[in-house]
Amino acid sequence: MARIKVANRRGPEGLPAVAETGPALSLLNALLASGIHIRHDCGGKALCGTCALRAMGDGAGLSPIGEREGIRLSVGDRPPGTRLACQAHASQDLVVELLLD
Repeated sequence: MARIKVANRRGPEGLPAVAETGPALSLLNALLASGIHIRHDCGGKALCGTCALRAMGDGAGLSPIGEREGIRLSVGDRPPGTRLACQAHASQDLVVELLLD
C-alpha cells in the first residue's frame, strides 16, 4: 500500500491529510474513500480537469500519463508535476497538493 499525503489539507490533528492507496485505485478514489474532498465535476472521466493535483518532488511512483490525461493536461496553464487524480495511480508514498477546491 502507498500513502498519499495532501500538503494543503489538514486532518483531525492538524497534520496533513493522508489516504491509503494501491496501484489499482486512482488517487481520486483513494482520496474520496479517505474522506478527503476533491473536486471532480466529470465524475472521474478525464473530461474536466477539476481533480488536478500537483505531485511534489519528481512524481516517482505515479503511473505514466495516458492519452486522455495528456490531452486534458495540455489545455490551460498548469504547474509542472500536474496530474489528474482520476487518472493517476500510485505505487509508492507521495505528497500532493490539490489545485482546486
